Amino acid sequence: MQVHYKMPESLVDIVRIDKKLREQHVGTIDDYMGFYISFNNDDDRYYCTPDDAIVFGRTGADGDHFAFFTFNRSISDLEEAPVIFIQPTAFGNQVTLVARNLKDFVALFINLKEVYVLERFRFYKNKLDFMNDYNDNYMEDIKMRESDNQLIIELLKENIKGITEIDDVYEYMIESQKQIELGINNDDFA
Repeated sequence: MQVHYKMPESLVDIVRIDKKLREQHVGTIDDYMGFYISFNNDDDRYYCTPDDAIVFGRTGADGDHFAFFTFNRSISDLEEAPVIFIQPTAFGNQVTLVARNLKDFVALFINLKEVYVLERFRFYKNKLDFMNDYNDNYMEDIKMRESDNQLIIELLKENIKGITEIDDVYEYMIESQKQIELGINNDDFA
């Protein structure tokens, strides 16, 4: 049964931000956040994309894409759906839970200023591993994009209502994975 989902308001807001970036800053949301908006396009699906996932963005690298996980279509409002990151070339680890919902995904970006670090949480044994990896592998590039990051963070905060700050990203990720995995059958993930 094909279910047609309405684009969630937070994603509509991100599309508006993308339009504003194109018009005023000669850039795209991809230039600032690291993914293109591509809502529910079957061309963005891969063999490892869960059947009940609704794709909303792609990175442009190796088929990597973000999607809403709908728990066998039991979630009707995508604003409430967990966000997963699908990486077709990460054999054995193609699907990773990255946020409880889209607003949290945006809040995580605001805190981290990088989306790819979200897929690495499965490798961390503790908070120190996370902090060391983040500082060693992401911080230099983030510092080089400081003015761009300030612009996109300001636009996100101004245009998306209801974003709450996530102070401890590591704790958020660990708790989210525990909570959401309780409701997910492991067969749902490739």
